[in-house]
Amino acid sequence: MSALDMSQLVVCLSNLKRRRVLLSDLPSPLLSHILSYCDLSSRQAAGRTCTILARAVRDLEVENINSNRSDFNDNMMTLDCLPADVLLTILKYLKRQDLGIVAQVCTRFRDLSYSDCIWLSSSKSSLGSNQVDRLSMSRSMSSLCARTRVRIGEAWRTGNCKETMITVQGNKFMPRLQLESKRLWVSWGNKIWCHPRLPDGRIAKTTTRMLRGHSDDVSKFVVGQGMVVSGGRDRSLCAWSSNSGNFMFARRYCHGSEITAVEIAGRGEVLITGSKDKTALVWNVREDPHKDALLPVPVHQLSLEDRVWSMSVGDGRTLAVGTAATRGVAPIRLYDLPTGLHCVDLGRGLKNGAGMLDLSWLSPTTLLACGYDTNTRLWDTRCGEVVRIWGEPYDESVYCLATDKVNLLVTGTSRHGRVRVWDMRNTNGKWLYMKYASPARRGQSSPVYSLAVDASNMYVAMDQSLNHFGFSGEDLKTGLGRRNYKY
Repeated sequence: MSALDMSQLVVCLSNLKRRRVLLSDLPSPLLSHILSYCDLSSRQAAGRTCTILARAVRDLEVENINSNRSDFNDNMMTLDCLPADVLLTILKYLKRQDLGIVAQVCTRFRDLSYSDCIWLSSSKSSLGSNQVDRLSMSRSMSSLCARTRVRIGEAWRTGNCKETMITVQGNKFMPRLQLESKRLWVSWGNKIWCHPRLPDGRIAKTTTRMLRGHSDDVSKFVVGQGMVVSGGRDRSLCAWSSNSGNFMFARRYCHGSEITAVEIAGRGEVLITGSKDKTALVWNVREDPHKDALLPVPVHQLSLEDRVWSMSVGDGRTLAVGTAATRGVAPIRLYDLPTGLHCVDLGRGLKNGAGMLDLSWLSPTTLLACGYDTNTRLWDTRCGEVVRIWGEPYDESVYCLATDKVNLLVTGTSRHGRVRVWDMRNTNGKWLYMKYASPARRGQSSPVYSLAVDASNMYVAMDQSLNHFGFSGEDLKTGLGRRNYKY
């Protein structure tokens, strides 16, 4: 054997003695790096061979997931990065409760959740809080946003309100109410009082002015066109300035009996009075040539053939008069105001004595009327028929009504201070709920003589007390209604 062969044999023998490097000797990061060059099936097969390779495959998968997540977070656009119009489109599909949750995320989401465009469709169908005509808007203290109208409308629907007794009288009267945005007018006896309204809808117990002019109780008065016009049991017609309270004029002994109804038409230049003497007079208010004052001059006398209980002017031309409906006289008679001509009668088929105690026009062709026959009816003057009836279930006369001229109807009955709230969209004639206005003395029963409503308040006048119901939509138990989003 040569020396070269001997050296090669020594190297081989030495190599046989040296320990071989196995996969188990490699660190796990290196194994993971090697396996990263294999396809998915090969990595899965390697992971099934031994624990070490399985751990390396698992570490590789975790590394890939973290890497992908980091890349996704770097490239992902969050909701807060979306433009406002896109977010508003998304929020329109959420429920009211979900909008309340979104509003608590951040300031931007809160402002978007309160936007009118999200609540506008719901506010159009809300109860009581809609302000669609000039008269209802003039009664509200401020313009309400769409979300607030939805909240208050839900309070009207469920009866979530707080009652406050504002004034109490020692004697019993038949008071009347007239509501303005900043003032509430109420008659007690032969005087008319003006109460300023507070920001929360309640009225101050103190008065800003008191109007005197009648020697007997005020039967009816109206406020409009800068005037307060009243008729009383003393057969007198009186007027004052609603802004200053200054006396404008008085016409004594206008009728042969008590004046039971008063209305203002036009821009205040036309007045209408109705009386128990079965007549109604149309007056023009002119300047007195002999004095620096105004003077009402009669221009038309309407013969009703029955006692006049109520009246209302519609579109400026049509006068609706509610009679006692005795001796075959229709309970509602319509007249053309400029000419004084009789147009049509409504309700001739009703029973004798179904007198109409209160009237209110909803539109130029639809009229609400209530009275002694315990029903409130919606009349269509184009066909002379009843469109809908809301019946009082306890066989009580309906003394007065109030409406927002959209969906809400409130009626006051002749006993127990009972006030009933209706949704005029309900075709089944079922009321929503009933409220009992608290009497001045426990155990007493008083009729509801007059009602006044605006977007979030209801005022009830009884024989000795004036009550306020506030429909603010707040949670009355916790006082956190503006943070209560479950409406």
